[in-house]
Amino acid sequence: MHPSLRVQAIQTPIIPVVGDLIRSHPGTVSLGQGVVHYGPPREALDQLPHFLNNPHAHKYGPVVGIPPLLEALEEKLSVDNGIRLCDRSALVITAGGNMAFYNAVLAITDPGDEVVLPVPYYFNHEMAITMAGGTPVLVPTDEQYQLRPDALEAAITPRTKALVTVSPNNPTGAVYPEATLRAVNALCRERGIYHLHDEAYEYFTYGD
Repeated sequence: MHPSLRVQAIQTPIIPVVGDLIRSHPGTVSLGQGVVHYGPPREALDQLPHFLNNPHAHKYGPVVGIPPLLEALEEKLSVDNGIRLCDRSALVITAGGNMAFYNAVLAITDPGDEVVLPVPYYFNHEMAITMAGGTPVLVPTDEQYQLRPDALEAAITPRTKALVTVSPNNPTGAVYPEATLRAVNALCRERGIYHLHDEAYEYFTYGD
């Protein structure tokens, strides 16, 4: 498919539409987009003059990210997640999670390949797959919005390159149990596909 036709096939973002509906119906309680009502912490704002006065901050930097940020994230992964980098893994900084996901899709798929998305899904993921010339394969979750490993396995074909999970989920908020995610890992390993796991909301959990 020609790139311009792929762009035309992308679903129009629903957020502005819902925003217009809310504005035209005063009193509506929005359970939609999570836009914070407060600004950055004072410590971050206090660092801005130091950053802006650093001449090196205005030049091209390392493609994978600046060393202090890479070091801080490597420590975070080790302390918070028990993940230690080795020769077979690496950190890459991107301009947000959407860029990271799109880069991953471009890296592992060719036009016509399939990527499995549990429903409901984050609409930007479907957009990224479509823009890359891929085919999103939508798989229903159960009545509690939990993954159905049997349905995910049934959706895998010879054209499948990846399976996507988001936990805590956007938009449902469902948190997938560790055992379920390990089962998805095992399934992907067995079928020779990638498991793209988005943890943008990992701290948005309460209790266990």
